[in-house]
This record gives sequence, C-alpha cells and structure tokens, in this order.
Amino acid sequence: MHSDWKPWRTRAPWARLLGGALLLAILVVGLAWWLVGVPSIPASGDTAGSEPARFVGAAQCVSCHAEQHQAWVGSQHARSMQPARRDTVLAPFAGERLRHGKMTSTFSRDGDRFVVQTDGADGRLHRFEVLHTFGLYPLQQYLVALDGGRVQALANAWDSRPKAEGGQRWFHLQGPKGVAAGDELHWTQRQSNWNTMCAECHSTDFQKHYDPASKTFNSAFAEINVACEACHGPASRHLEWARNGAREGKDKGLSVDFSERKAVAWPMDAATGMARPTAVPAGPTEARTEVQVCARCHAHRSQEWPDYVAGQPLADSHRISILAQGLFESDGQMRAEVFNHASFLQSRMFAKGVTCSHCHEPHGGQLRAPGNAVCAQCHDAQRFDTPAHHHHALGSVGAQCANCHMPTTTYMQVDARHDHSIRVPRPDLSAQRGTPNGCGNCHRKEGTAWVAAAAQRWYPQLSKRPTPLADALHAQEKNLPQARHLLLAVVNDKALSAMARASALARLVGPWNAAEEQAVRQAVNDPEGLMRAAAIDVLQQAPLPLRSALLPPLLQDPLRTVRMAAARALADMPAGQWDATTAAQQQAALQDYVRGQQANADRPEALNNLALLYATQGDLETARTALQQALAAAPDFVASRLNLADVLRAQRQEAQALQVLEDAAHAQPGSAAVWYALGLARHRAGQPASALQALHKAMQLEPSQPAYAYAYELARKADRERRQAPVR
Repeated sequence: MHSDWKPWRTRAPWARLLGGALLLAILVVGLAWWLVGVPSIPASGDTAGSEPARFVGAAQCVSCHAEQHQAWVGSQHARSMQPARRDTVLAPFAGERLRHGKMTSTFSRDGDRFVVQTDGADGRLHRFEVLHTFGLYPLQQYLVALDGGRVQALANAWDSRPKAEGGQRWFHLQGPKGVAAGDELHWTQRQSNWNTMCAECHSTDFQKHYDPASKTFNSAFAEINVACEACHGPASRHLEWARNGAREGKDKGLSVDFSERKAVAWPMDAATGMARPTAVPAGPTEARTEVQVCARCHAHRSQEWPDYVAGQPLADSHRISILAQGLFESDGQMRAEVFNHASFLQSRMFAKGVTCSHCHEPHGGQLRAPGNAVCAQCHDAQRFDTPAHHHHALGSVGAQCANCHMPTTTYMQVDARHDHSIRVPRPDLSAQRGTPNGCGNCHRKEGTAWVAAAAQRWYPQLSKRPTPLADALHAQEKNLPQARHLLLAVVNDKALSAMARASALARLVGPWNAAEEQAVRQAVNDPEGLMRAAAIDVLQQAPLPLRSALLPPLLQDPLRTVRMAAARALADMPAGQWDATTAAQQQAALQDYVRGQQANADRPEALNNLALLYATQGDLETARTALQQALAAAPDFVASRLNLADVLRAQRQEAQALQVLEDAAHAQPGSAAVWYALGLARHRAGQPASALQALHKAMQLEPSQPAYAYAYELARKADRERRQAPVR
C-alpha cells in the first residue's frame, strides 16, 4: 500500500508559508475575533505536585532583559504576525490591481479595514477582509478567515523589497499565471491553511484544536508572534525564581538550557587559519539544545505528536526530513523549500560544535557581523578573505564567502535563502551530474564547463576531494550498479554526519545481503535518533520475523516518534506473540501513533495513515471508511485513491477497485503511480491492450522508476506473444 504521510511533500515551494508568526484570534460563531487562552504545557523537569509552568508573555521579561527585548522588538520574529493596521500593513491598499491568469485581484481600504477582491474557492470574485499581516521582508502575506475556524493565507503577496531591487509591488506566489480554483495550491485549499501549515512556527505556544467530528478548528496561542517563550519555554517558574532572589534552582526555573556554548572557547589555529574549539560536542544530535530549538521551525519536518514540550528533544514530537529525492539535490544541497536544518547538520561547522547563534544574534536575528566579517570570527581573514583564496577582487560579489559556500535558492518568487551545508563548491560534479554550485550562480552565461575548468586551474586538487554522500545518492538516483555498495559505505562511516548516514540508510531498501543486513541491525542500536528512525523505515517491508527480532527494543526508545514508528512497523504482529511487558510497550506506543494521526485529521495524509494501520490489523471496512473520508476532504490526494483500490481488491471487489483507478487516472493524469496501478488492474481484468497503454504512460511520466519500465516490458512481451500465438 501507499504510505504517503509527508505533509512537507507539497507541489508548492511556499506551502509552509514562511513569513510571519501566527494568529492569535479565532473566528467565533458571530462576527468578532477574540483572544483565546491556551492550556499550558508542563515544562520538562516539572515534578509531581509542582505547578506546571505557564506562559506569561514577553511583557513580563522587559524589566530584567531590556537589552534583549529591545533587540527582539525590531526583529522578524516580533513582527511575524500582527493585526492588520495602518502601521503594520506594508502594501498601499489604494486600489491597486494584479492580473494573475484570467483573474484580476483588487486591493483597497474600507475605512480602517483592508479589503482584497480576489477569486474564492468557487473561482468567482469575492471580497475578503484582511485580519492579520504575515511576515515582513522580503514579502508580506495577508490572512483572511473562512468558515469553520479556518484561516487562509492569500496567494497575492506584497513584495517589500526596495523598488530598485524589483520590490514595492503585488505579485502572485505561483507566478503570473496563478492557479485555478480547486487546485490544491489555490489559496483556499489545504496547502495555504494557516491552522496547519503555518501557525505552529509563527506564534508562541500554538494549539491547533481541530475537531474531526465537526471538521472545524478552534485554534489558539499564547502570543501572536514568535516571542521569548517560543524558544525559552513557559516562564512562570522563571519569574518565581527571579522574585525569590535568583538563589535556588540551577535551571533558573526554565526548561531550556542554552549554556552549552559557555564552557567552549574557539582559539585561532595559526597553522590552519581556522579556530578550533576547546571541546567538541559529545552525544547525539538530539543533545544539541540550541540547534534543536531552532530546528522546530527552521527544519523541513512533520509534527507527529501534538504536544511539543520546550527543552525536550525535537524528535519527541516532530520527525525531521532526511535527504529525500525531490527535496534535496543528489549531493545534499537544498532543492525544494526545506529550510536550513538538514543542510546545517551535514556541515563541518555543526560537527565541530558551531551553533546558530555563533553567526546569528538570537534576539534581533541579524548576523553577528556584516558580510565576510561573520565568517572571520573563525576563519582568518588574512588567509581566506584574499584574492589568493577566492580569486576575485576584494569587495566584489565573487569575494563574498556566502556566495561561494552558501549559495542561494529563491522561493516564494522573491525570497533568496542560503544553503547552510556550507560546502566547498564543486563545479566538476555539476558538469558531470547537473547539481548546482555557487560559482555557477554568478557565471550562468559562461556555462558549467567553463566554470569547472576555471575551478580546476585555481584548485588542481579540488576534483580529487572525496564526496562519498554525493557519490552514493547520485548512484542510487541513477540506478547505477555500484549504488548499494556506496550507500553501505556511507551508512558505516561514522565520521560522516548522522544526516548523511541516515539518508543513505533510508535508500538502502531490502532485500539485503549479509553486510547490508548487518548495517541495518547496527542502525537499530545507533546512538543517533535519525539512524534509528531510518532503520525502522527500511525495515517496514522486511519479513515479520526480522522486524519482530530487531524492533521491539525501540518500543522503549527515549524518543517518542521512534517508539511510535516502531509500533507502527510491528502492527501486524499476531496477538499473543509478545511477553506482557513488550505487549504493554507496543500498545502504549501504538496509542501514541493513533493520537498523533488523529491530531492531524484535517489532513488527508493522516487519514490515509490511519487507514493503512486499520488495514494492517485486518479491519478493512474501517480502513475503507477512513480512505473515503480522506478523499472527501482532498479528492486530489493520490495515495488515498491507490490505497482505496487496494482495500477494495482485498475485499474481492475487483470491479470497484478498477473503477477507482480509472477515476484516479482521469483526475490525476500526471501521476505515474496511478497509471502503473491502473495498468496492473487492467491486466488482472483481462484488458491487455489498455493495460499496456497505462504502463507505458507510467514509464513515460517517471522513466527513472525501474518497476514501471520492468512491468511495461513484461506486458509488452506478453502482448507480443499473444499476438503471435496461433489462432485455435
């Protein structure tokens, strides 16, 4: 069956709607928006009987932290989401018009109200009042309320860059052609829903509160923007600590400890011109507190548990995306809108102990120093900020460290973001494989071959530097014969990052040879949560005896999402096969898994996942109902159509299953998976000619998928034999 619970997998690079913090209000039955109180979450370390820490608001922090508060007030975090007022709305709203596709949107004022006339869910023009601004620079979006407590981000946004840079204009996030009503990327659809796609990362202590029965939201948050407690955790106990004279409590009453940098110095190594830390972090990625806190909103991830607790590992509630094909380039650089975290985890800087705040001042958000000076904190400018190193004139675009080592990709039409893997550019690999590189960003006219030749002249040893991860991912994506050997080498190389090793492991699908299986067995016990999670992923399709031998210890993993994934992978274990302790652990973890999916029941992916669980447990009718609910909410969600066909077939309703796939091909003609499934179904139904057509279509749409090509060749061979068979 088709498990596709990856809410980060969207067609739109803007789907997570970067730009601002979240909405404080809720559309109550009636007309008004009201501030809603949010149930507090117990802070990490709360003891039985102690009062749980509560969110108190940024205003409580000013008296003791005036300097930090002043820096924050002017930050993007502080203005991530604001009520729509004359002093917060950047666009003129003076009758401007924007043409997108066949539609023209108009932006105007009605007294103190900001009004947008644009296409609604039915494709017709409607008037919508802007209730909140979303973001600041380089664009500002605008939020409107629809029915059922839904808040949506309009696709028409204001380019807040200076006019000289092309800004001070309206634009459509999907480009001049826009998208038609009914498309999943239309602003009224689920990919632009603030409650699910944006809110957690744009307000403090957001609670979605979706009710599946009424299909409505009752969302709320503690503060409208990204304020102090979004990073530091609820501060009521910190206030008590301060009022008691700041004498007791090593943690100062806070659940998040950001002191990991304080005991580490970075003296410059004169021999290399690079600073070396006096201590390198020990322990897994989950122990790197600061990076974990930032990753909650600066990583490509899914929320799999509704209750985030400040100070706990992010993997207790979220699943971080690894280097999946389509999201990242074959060398690990960002491709889709994946933000910063996965890139940074690949970097040598992260391996040495560099954190976000080494480069970014955490309260104001600006760089610690301008331009190359921020890099010169650890890299001697006399050695690296010279033409002898970068071969460009001082002060030129080509002399900027970030332009070479952190090239940008533009998302949301105007938002250029730096890749944070901070790598040495490899034009030679770009020439061979088509991957991007920083040099090529500036020298597009000269072409890749010219850039590669120049780099080879300047750095003769560059092409000899090993690139094990890039080699392995490229080989796997191109189905090269050495792919599995290269992937295994990356998995076993503990000098590489956990992100690299986990990404390679996730692609090392079974069946395995002895060495590969041994690597999977070791990964189950790896200290890195990313590795254990990837091991579960590749074991999903393994025979039950192997899964039941390897996965039960992970039912008591310290990370909740790992426990949940292990329980899901063992859901087909026959009753009575566990000892009492393991059975209880399995039940608890599986209950957590179900709760996590139910919290996301506004998304078809979660309903699809629940259906797969029910089907695995033999409850086909409940699985069928869940899939029908998913399709009712999102008719364009391919995985649910394919899984519904599988369930119907398991119920011996082949004709209905075939019709579901015929309908899917009509609704989703660009899906190779649909045409492949339809081809197989037509073959089973005794329709060889039309089956061959469907399989050929699948192969055309996704030629890199060997299963499609193999099935097509088998079908073509059978068709040829059928035609050549003597007539009897």
